Amino acid sequence: MGENLTRARFVLESAEDNGFGAVARMPISGVAIPLQPEAILSEYDYAKIELAELEFGAGLIFTLKPAAARAFYGITVANQGRRLVLLIDGLAMGARRIESPVATGVISIFLETTDENLEEIAAKLEKSNLEIQKQLSR
Repeated sequence: MGENLTRARFVLESAEDNGFGAVARMPISGVAIPLQPEAILSEYDYAKIELAELEFGAGLIFTLKPAAARAFYGITVANQGRRLVLLIDGLAMGARRIESPVATGVISIFLETTDENLEEIAAKLEKSNLEIQKQLSR
């Protein structure tokens, strides 16, 4: 697959009672979040990624493929209270707390970045997602 793809992965916050893979530091707030070593969602799990106007401003909406949505629902049932961290090309860009099980297969998240950069990131993610889906359908 193409080397110029922008990859988005979601990783769960690590609980204190188990090991963690790394610590993510948010780019603006500086908040540090210990992460589990493996991503729970990767660039192969998204049906659609889009820039959207959310309740408190612009953010991203990830729509999961059906199998990923079912798996994510189980993860959110078991991990309420933990944070979900969005890594874009390995860099922490956003986090949100899992407040309740997510049965819709849709994740909305704010990024710690400027509006201009958010638009650029969204465009790169959408383009990369289309390319990945094209490669997977071959």
